[in-house]
Order: sequence, then C-alpha cells, then structure tokens
Amino acid sequence: MWRRFYQRRTVGQRSRTLIALSLLTMFLPVVARAQQRMSGPPPPEGNDAEVRPAAAAVSAPRGPVSPFPALSPSPQSEAKAKTLIAETLEPELSMELDLHRSKLIRTKAPITRFSVTRPEVLDVVQYTPTEFELLGLGPGETTLTIWFGDQTTLRYLVRVLSDTFPEEGAAVEYGNLQRKINEMFPNSVVQLIPMADKLIVRGQARDSEEAVQILSVLSSQVVNQTGGLIGPGTYSGYSGYSGYSGIYGGLPYWGAVARPRPGAADLPASNLINLLDVPGEQQVMLKVRVAELSRSALRQMGVDLRVNAGDFSLQSLLGATQVFSAVLNTDDVRLALQALSTNSYSRILAEPNLVTLNGQPASFLAGGEFAVPTVVGVQGVAAVSNQFRGFGTQLTFTPTIIDKDRIRLAVAPSFSSLNRQNTVEGIPGLDTRAVVTTVDLREGQWLAIAGLLQDEQTGENVRVPLIGDIPVVGSLFSRRNTRRGETELVVLVSPELIHPMDAQETPLILPGMEATEPGDLAFFLRGAYEGNACCPHRSTVWPTYQQRVLEAKWQAVSETKCRADYQSSEKYYVYGPHGFSR
Repeated sequence: MWRRFYQRRTVGQRSRTLIALSLLTMFLPVVARAQQRMSGPPPPEGNDAEVRPAAAAVSAPRGPVSPFPALSPSPQSEAKAKTLIAETLEPELSMELDLHRSKLIRTKAPITRFSVTRPEVLDVVQYTPTEFELLGLGPGETTLTIWFGDQTTLRYLVRVLSDTFPEEGAAVEYGNLQRKINEMFPNSVVQLIPMADKLIVRGQARDSEEAVQILSVLSSQVVNQTGGLIGPGTYSGYSGYSGYSGIYGGLPYWGAVARPRPGAADLPASNLINLLDVPGEQQVMLKVRVAELSRSALRQMGVDLRVNAGDFSLQSLLGATQVFSAVLNTDDVRLALQALSTNSYSRILAEPNLVTLNGQPASFLAGGEFAVPTVVGVQGVAAVSNQFRGFGTQLTFTPTIIDKDRIRLAVAPSFSSLNRQNTVEGIPGLDTRAVVTTVDLREGQWLAIAGLLQDEQTGENVRVPLIGDIPVVGSLFSRRNTRRGETELVVLVSPELIHPMDAQETPLILPGMEATEPGDLAFFLRGAYEGNACCPHRSTVWPTYQQRVLEAKWQAVSETKCRADYQSSEKYYVYGPHGFSR
C-alpha cells in the first residue's frame, strides 16, 4: 500500500513525504524517553511493594519545603528502611486552644504516657489515668502524642491562639466611654482608639478649656486651677501650665488612663496620648504698658558760725555743703548762711509687645546686663565666676485660650533701672517695678494688673541743744531740711488673637527709616546732625561715589565733544541761540 501511494505521488510530493518521515523517525525516541521520565520507575515486585510506602514516607517527608537539598537515597538505605521501620505516624487530629486557657479531657482507656514537642507552648497535667488537662502557655503550634494501655497511639496538632480578649474588651469598654463623653460634651467630637499600651484621643474640642476637661475625665490624674497635672505619672518637664502643653505644641503624653468603669480591672494599663484639635486662632499677642511718674522736692537751710574773741573761740558748722551761701567775714566773726531748694521729676513709659502660641511661654528683654562676680570654692581652690543680671524692660507670659476669645494670662512684667547710689563694691543696684499675676481677659480688653500711688515725706532738724531751741537765735545753731516724693505707677495688659500678615499687608515704613545722615554741606555749614529723608546721604561711600560720578560725566562729555562729525552737524541742525536752559 505504501509503495502504491508512493508511486502515485509526483516528484515534489515524494520529496516532501520523505522529509516528513525522516522528522517523525527522529522525534519518536525523544517522546518515548520523556513519557518514561514522567511516569517514574516501574513498581517493584514481590515483598518490595509492601514496604515501599514506609520507605517513601521516610525519604520524602511531608510539610513545608526544607531549605536543605533533598537526599537521593541509595538502594542500601532504602533496603535498611524497609527492614527497620514499620510505619511513620503523622498528626491525625487537630485541636485549638486559647492562650492562658485550658481544656480538660477524659479518655475511655487509661493513658500510659504522653509527649509534647514544645513545652513552652503547651503543658499537660494528668490527674487520673483517664483524665488530663491541656494548658496554653504561649502562642504557636506543637504536637501532642498520647499512648494508651494497649500501645495504641493518638497524635494531635495543637494550635495555641493568641489572646485577643483584652483588645476586644478594650474596644468595647472605651467605645462605651466614648459615647458617654460625647454626650457630656455635645460641642466636641471625641474618638477613643486603644492601640497597644496606649489610648489615643482624637477629634475636635470646642475650646482649650473643654479639651482639658475631656482629658481630665480620661486621665487618672487631676488638673489643678492653673492647668497642671497632679497625680502619679505626671510629666515633670512642664510646670505651671503643663496641663495645656499637650494641646498646643507640647508633649502629647498625659499620664496613665483611668479605668473606664470600676469593674474593668482586667484591661491592660494604658497611657493617654492627646491628639485633640482646637479650632480657631492659636497665636496671642500681649500688649503691656508700664507708666510711671515720680516727683520729688527738697529744701535745706543751715548756718555756719565762727567767733574768735582772744582765747575764746565758738564754731558751729551745721550748714549744708555745696549750696547757695551768703558769708559775713571779719577778723573775729564769720557767719555763713546756706540754703537750697530742689525739684525733680522722672517719667517712664514702656510698651513692650510679645507674641507666642497658645499654651507656650514667651519672654522679652529690652535693656542690658551687668556682671555680678561670684566666688566659687574655698581658700586655695577658690575661683571667681561672673553671673550676668539683666535690667530694663522684661516681659514673661503664658497665654491660654479657654473660651473662644477669653484668654487666661500668666504674666510677669517688670521694669528695672540702674541705681548708682546703691553701689556695693562696684556693683550697681537696681530700681525694679515687677508684677507676677494670672488674669482672665477677653480679646481687646485692657486691665490694670498693678498700680502704685506712693507719697513720702521726710523732715529733719539738726541743732545745738538748748541754744538751738531759742526762737530767733536758734537758727544760727541749727540745720533744717524737708523732702517729699510722689510716685504714680500703673501696669496695663491687653491680649489679642492674631494671624500672620500677607506680603502686601506689611508696613512700608518701619521705625528709623526716616532718620538719615546729613550731607557735608548741611553738616558743616548749617550744623544739621540729621539729614533730609528725601535725600539720603552715605558718608561711607560718598567720596568714592562723587568721584565716580564726576569721572563718568567728564568721560561722556569728552567723548561727545571730540567726535569730528559733532561740530559739523551742530551748525546744520541747531538754529538760533542754544545752550543750557535756566
């Protein structure tokens, strides 16, 4: 048949047929070998067929893929396994056990022994031959093997699950507390999120005062009148207004969380983390005005008398020194009448302004500092160190917005000046006016937090006993002076809620921009020490600038005049009188 089929074909068809037959002959052995590889070796004969499952179980263990390379057992190893190992037992049943929970198991047959692969995960306590208890010690998996009296074996794969009850219980307990807090504070939105060993408080409070109240309910500490925390776990990094530091820019740690209910002792201890947001402006500018007026008056009068009569001499030097005096001097009598009247006043006006964030302290000093030597050490090892003390206008305050535009201020303004009359070993004294107080104000309101009205009067009469008491003659043997001083002081404060200005809102003229330096003509001829704001002068660069301007003018004129075509074109284009206009 193949011969007839081949004879009927044409030459081209015969060639194609030969090529196809040759390709088929080449690929048939390759396909046969591939099928033999996939089907595996032929099954053994006789007793080898019965032992093969045990040997296969030993050589190919079940479970996850091992990182070690697979072993290729030799025929001798397989024969040894067939002879020695009857069977390999894997866990037959599975069991789940909660962490820190137990299961009590009763058996129908007595137990002879048991084995646990991981004792740190599971513990077995046997009470009777037919009763034992399983205890979950840690999360994980282990194998439990039990042998009964008739040598029957039972294997379990025990899974100890992690304890999820505290997290679920905390979510339920704090969820109930969250609903109660939102009912107590309807103008705020609070969300409580238990996470690990922390309780996160999120949401938006109506104002900072209500935020502190919410945190006081949740915290195990107590907030005092100034906003500080009292109780265990208080963070000592802030004092005074530390209660508000977690609301505005400070540490959000508020100590331990209080139990949501009296019977919730099974919940883990948590730390309170404050992430509450308070809407509105949170920058406060404090305006302070310190005004003082002091007046003083001094009157003095005295007489110096000296009489010489032979061997007798009388002298009275009770008059004031370095004052107006009238002297009558002869060879025997010298009389000097001295009198003084002094009036003085002192006026102080300081208006410091300071800006800070809500709940954050701020300080301001405009003045100077002087060194105060301090001896450190004893005897031979003593050393002198300097501590600097400031004077001038000082301001320290901490604002707290407690109700929209109501601001609580812990303010401490002070004004001090050097007093040379109280100098001790070269160190000057200070005249200080200081106030430390806490007040509540609305935005834009002014409050006089301190005031002083002082009136001092002193009088002095120094005289010679007996003679100084005679009405007219006593004036020659006495000295009198009177002094009176009046002081008026007031300190005003006013808070304002502010926000930063845009670029187009900044003032164009700042203090000191109108003060300029006078030119040489105004300084040397007119005697001016302040120049015109419209014509600023810089003496540091004026000589160089003037020289360069003259050089540039001369160069420009010379280049123009020296051009050949300039003279010719001048007569052509210019008619009539020309030159510089006046």
